[in-house]
Amino acid sequence: MLHDRMGLEYLAELMFQRNIRHLVISPGSRNAPIIDAFCKRRGFDCKAIVDERSAAFFALGMAQQLQQPVAIACTSGTAVLNFAPAIAEAYYQRIPLLVLTADRPVEFIDQGDGQTIRQQNVFANYIKKSVQLPQSIKTGDDLWYANRLVSEALNAAVYPAAGPVHINLPFSEPLYGVSIPETPAAKDFHIEETVPSLSAKAINSLEKEWQGAKRKLMIAGQLQPSSSLEKRLKDLAADPSVVILTEATSNLNGPEFIAWIDRCLAALPQEDSDYKPDLLITFGGAVVSKRIKGWLRKASVKHHWHIDPVDLNMDTYQHLSRIIPMEAEAFFTQFRPAVENLSASFTTKWSELSARARRIHAEFLSESPFCDLKIFEKIVENVPEGYHIQLANSTPVRYAQLFEYPHAFRFYSNRGVSGIDGSLSTAAGAALASGRNTLMITGDLGFFYDSNALWNKYLPKNLKIIMINNGGGGIFRYIDGPDQTGALEEFFEASHDTSAEHIARAFGLSFFLASDMESLQSQLSVFFHESEAPAILEIKSPAAQSAATLRAYFQNLAGK
Repeated sequence: MLHDRMGLEYLAELMFQRNIRHLVISPGSRNAPIIDAFCKRRGFDCKAIVDERSAAFFALGMAQQLQQPVAIACTSGTAVLNFAPAIAEAYYQRIPLLVLTADRPVEFIDQGDGQTIRQQNVFANYIKKSVQLPQSIKTGDDLWYANRLVSEALNAAVYPAAGPVHINLPFSEPLYGVSIPETPAAKDFHIEETVPSLSAKAINSLEKEWQGAKRKLMIAGQLQPSSSLEKRLKDLAADPSVVILTEATSNLNGPEFIAWIDRCLAALPQEDSDYKPDLLITFGGAVVSKRIKGWLRKASVKHHWHIDPVDLNMDTYQHLSRIIPMEAEAFFTQFRPAVENLSASFTTKWSELSARARRIHAEFLSESPFCDLKIFEKIVENVPEGYHIQLANSTPVRYAQLFEYPHAFRFYSNRGVSGIDGSLSTAAGAALASGRNTLMITGDLGFFYDSNALWNKYLPKNLKIIMINNGGGGIFRYIDGPDQTGALEEFFEASHDTSAEHIARAFGLSFFLASDMESLQSQLSVFFHESEAPAILEIKSPAAQSAATLRAYFQNLAGK
């Protein structure tokens, strides 16, 4: 017997078959059929989070750690639009989210009905695939069509690269107490994974460029931790003509890599031609450093290879010459045996530069006053081994690139779009999904902007939050421009004197406060102790001093 909710039934059944079991739902009425199909009758791992924006970022954090799709579901109307920031982040960071939006009957769109907007294709600019399941199932073809759309959407969430997909679900009333007849078995179809490889012709052509380059600069963007990729890159780094630049969010560790791009570039001699590459190779996601982008765009780079299975035309540095549509590990595995190490001094040049920058960094920090930079140094020294570190935008993720870490931490950050919204919620979802001790480092604006992340009964006790409170958007005191407008404090910095203490108390989190180096050291010594509740450490930081110190830091590196 055919019935109108067969499309939803097929969606729930195929997700269950594919072992996609996590669903984050924001309460509402129109999505009652979704709650019934997933949570009541099939026993998915369903979590209820009221704020749709926070719920979506929470699911993003879960998917980030699980490396498999996590579903989010909401009622109709503006609730749908609140998913948008997390969907955009998932799209550019390639994190698989299944976005399930309940909708009003199609005949009532634009007819003055409550909680009714145009939901079909509403995320068109930042979604891998968007489908609307049939509102009514009357024929076998309707059923086949619904089944097909579900399989297509689930495939798109993971292939050829992961990302968000949107499934819009129009429901007619009644929404409650509906008896669901037995549904015919759903038919699934999978896309088999394939591994691209280089042709003999491509290897020969690439090998000639590689062997002809005495200065090869490789830049790793944001990456999931991978011991096998790390091993391949360490082997390549043994070539004296190769320099591999990484960032904290590259999750590549070892002395073979140079992980302090900004402090090295700041320390470059005025005549820097010996440090510029004749072959640039890029892979991974977003790169935090703005300096490396500006420096390379002005450089004369003969060849630039970009390795990525999807973003084929990513010309960040404006020198793109070859597109290699493969995963980085697959490329280096196949290509490495075809090339030999060269006799060159490129690695030595960069290693000496890095050592000089490290020395200046240490000397400067030894005399630095209490400020954001000094606070970050103290945090780095005290984070226990084994922590996952989530970095908020915008200053925390930038400060993180300036330091060396005593342990091989795993770093994560919402660098797909790089917004301040949702970082707390993402960290909460990640901490829950991973089960690992997780430290979220955030600024004050990012914290308060996403404070609804704490309105969440699933916050795990393994979540620690450090909020550096410099009374506003500290980055706007450092970058050129805002301080010349006469509107710095009100419209750029958003100056405030708010504290997290009462927010922490309201949501049952442990709260710690530090306002100078002595209290910071004292609080850090107890903050990381295991506790029965998540914890917040708020560090009061001097905004003007922090900006002045950071400027002086880079001037010192430059020898000014």
